Formats: sequence, structure tokens, C-alpha cells
Amino acid sequence: MIAFSSIYTPTQARHGGVFSARQYPRQAFGNMIDPVLNIDWFEMNGPTFPPHPHAGFSAVTYVFADSPNGFINRDSMGDVMDIRPGGLHWSRASSGMMHEEVPMPGGGPARGLQIFINLPAANQRDEAVAFSVPPELVETRSGPGWKSRIAVNGTTLGKTEHALPSPVRVEEITLDGAARHSIEVPAGWGGILVVIEGRCVLGETPLSETQAIGFASSTESSFQVETSVGPARLVMISGAQLKQPVVAHGPLMLADTTLLQESYHRVSGLHL
Repeated sequence: MIAFSSIYTPTQARHGGVFSARQYPRQAFGNMIDPVLNIDWFEMNGPTFPPHPHAGFSAVTYVFADSPNGFINRDSMGDVMDIRPGGLHWSRASSGMMHEEVPMPGGGPARGLQIFINLPAANQRDEAVAFSVPPELVETRSGPGWKSRIAVNGTTLGKTEHALPSPVRVEEITLDGAARHSIEVPAGWGGILVVIEGRCVLGETPLSETQAIGFASSTESSFQVETSVGPARLVMISGAQLKQPVVAHGPLMLADTTLLQESYHRVSGLHL
């Protein structure tokens, strides 16, 4: 059986003249979207946020394939990686890390999703590590009237198997003007569906551009999305539910206060 949240329509936040985002916090969906903690659908035109810490979760940047520009990511592990349009960068922050992302110089705005995905409590003391999924490693599928890009499907990231301690799926789906597509959801998974362009119907529930809905499945289930009024573009982020507390202090989100305090002291000594 699969359950759905109420529809959520975000407002648009701005940071100076170079950054805007629509935000989808877990609280807006009654925490049904576990293991997803938060999503920012962003546009960034220049350096915006100075180097900053994360701990307890994965910070994931998915750059839309039609984005005019990509990112340069650097972190306290010494990694410097390009995130090109259509690609994904996964920072498994675990016990703590610092990072910074800036658009590539001279390329215009970068557009995509910043996704925070929780980590099992048993892995929140692990060393931080980062992974890249370049556009050429994103899986593509298609059927009558639909296409999808699957950047993550399980625990493999790019060429690295067992990169994640718990399975996750990040998929972008495009529907033509009169298409339907069935989405399978494993037992014990939760997630979120965001409408990036157009309008669609989920069962009997209409969803418009920017709106999102959360879901959670107690048994292996499926749901159907369709459109009949023009093309639509959707993003689905889902994974095995962790069903654990989230204790937050700014960009640190861990399963209990002891882990939070440990990570706070750790990130205080980190630098890029």
C-alpha cells in the first residue's frame, strides 16, 4: 500500500541578486519523504555561499541537462570536481566535511537541485567521501510517450559500487502531450515527486509546475502519472526509509545529540 502527502506549493527565496530557490523541506510532507530531508530547486548566477560544513547526511547536487552552466565543487577532503549539465555530485558528509560550489566562470546561470538525503545512524561516524556521476554515466530509459534519466538507482554512484549504505533513486521523467508512466516503489521506501515543467495527474490528483507530493509505501507498490494537456517534466527522489530521529543544528543533521556534538567539534577544525 502506498500513501501520499498533501500537495505542497513552495515559495521562491532569493539570496542577493545571484541565487534563487524553491524549497521543499521534509516538514511540509509530514516527514513522509524519509530519507529525503530537503530539496532546493535553484538557479545560481555567481558565487553565493562561502565554504560551509555538512554532517550526518548526503549533500547531492543534480544539474539539469538543459542548464546553461555547471559547477566547480571543492571540499575539505581535497577533491576538486566539475559538475557538468546532466551530471550529479554526491557528498556523503557523514561525520563532517566542508565544501563549496560555484558556477563555472563565464558560463551563465547553473540550474538544478540541491538534495539532502539522510544517512543511517550507524554510518554517521564514517569518514566523509565524495562521488561524481558524469552525464555519460546517467542511465536513460524510454517507453511510449516517456523518457527518463536515472542518475542513481541503488547504492552505486558512477563507477563506485557500494558507495551508499542505503539505496536511493534519483530520476528525471519527461512525458509527451498524451502519455502515462507507471512508477514502481519498493516496500519500505519513501520519496518525493516534483513537477519541474507542465502539469500532470497522479491517479486522480492534479499537479502543476513547482508543486510536489510525498509518498511512502509499506508494501511493493506502484503509481501512475499521466498528462493530456501538453508535455510535463518531473523529478522523483526516493529511497529506503530510515525511520530515525533528526537532530539539527544548521547544516548538521544527525540522529542524536551525541553524534551532533561529535560532528560539531569535528567540522570546527576543518578547512578547504
